[in-house]
Amino acid sequence: MTLLFTFITSLVLVAFSIPSIIKIAHEKNLFDAPHEKRKIHKSITPNLGGLGIFTGFLIALALFVKPETLKECNYLLAGGVIIFIIGIKDDIIGVDPLKKFLAQFLAAFVIVILGDVRIMDLGGFLEIHHLSYPFSIGLSVFLIVGVTNAYNLIDGIDGLAGSLGVVGSLLYAYLFYSCNELGWVYICLSLAGSLIGFLIYNFSPAKIFMGDSGSLMLGFLSAVLSIKFLNIATANQVYVNSLFISAPIAIPFAVTIVPVFDTLRIFTIRIMRNESPFKADRNHIHHRLLFVGMNHTKATLTLVTTTLIAMLIAIFCQGIGNNQLVATIEIAVISLNLALSIYTFSIKKYLPNEEETVITVEEDILDNVKPLKLNHHISTTEKEYMNL
Repeated sequence: MTLLFTFITSLVLVAFSIPSIIKIAHEKNLFDAPHEKRKIHKSITPNLGGLGIFTGFLIALALFVKPETLKECNYLLAGGVIIFIIGIKDDIIGVDPLKKFLAQFLAAFVIVILGDVRIMDLGGFLEIHHLSYPFSIGLSVFLIVGVTNAYNLIDGIDGLAGSLGVVGSLLYAYLFYSCNELGWVYICLSLAGSLIGFLIYNFSPAKIFMGDSGSLMLGFLSAVLSIKFLNIATANQVYVNSLFISAPIAIPFAVTIVPVFDTLRIFTIRIMRNESPFKADRNHIHHRLLFVGMNHTKATLTLVTTTLIAMLIAIFCQGIGNNQLVATIEIAVISLNLALSIYTFSIKKYLPNEEETVITVEEDILDNVKPLKLNHHISTTEKEYMNL
């Protein structure tokens, strides 16, 4: 029953706090204003949804989670606070990209080294099992920072990042419950409730965006939950409804497949074009879905459904092995992306040309980034690297 109260509390707190945040943001001019030539959204939109999400998440945990229930809780929250502070600062006044990355690495080091939440065993993936301590630290920090930014980059249309966070956190809540790890179930349900409370106002047409404070925190928590589950599943015999989890790495892979695949895909395309991988454009998967005629809601549902299918494959095809299962999910997603590319070409809906995609410091036309600027709804991580 306490688990249910945690979920409901976080949901209600966020649902009731967001209208006040929207009102204050408009009164103080803390919003994203769309540029006429490149706008996706047609009206100015507050960018501080992460404030409500993180507040509801923290209060729910403070009310219901006992320290002995989750020994890593203090380090998880410390890392989360670091991520939230750098994100909210970036949403309001902007942050130098180097400082932003340093904060992310600091948060990752806190949970990995002090909290000892790190990848210790790959469970036979690529024929690798136990990892040495230095390699475990390095790989864990790299993945946390990478996934954190991947969720930031995928936050490009209404409801997408939040919906991916909900399905991922609910799956992990069920898996941790099956493992009798109740402390981590509290984390998952508090996060899911907070995101659902936010999504009430974020589905198209969005009344508020989660901003960097929300997307970075969501990515950070998703990465930590993935690592923790992998550790539990490789160290113990985990069963889900009598189904033995013999290929545990496939589940975190499936949960994060959309943001991670899109980030790797977009970076690869830019590098092949001899462009900076951090150059902002509108070539993300969610933008391509809009280009073929989908609205925000349909594009979001398409990508969330893709994630759900990947999750089902990861859970119910455990018997084929780690390498084969990961490869199956990857091939399925690549095939869907290839089909989308062919369809995009066939209907002659092309991406913007180079002049339209070049972003300068003087022309901040990205949406869902820094308030008090003319922005377009593409993630800040890409835009800020134009300053380097």
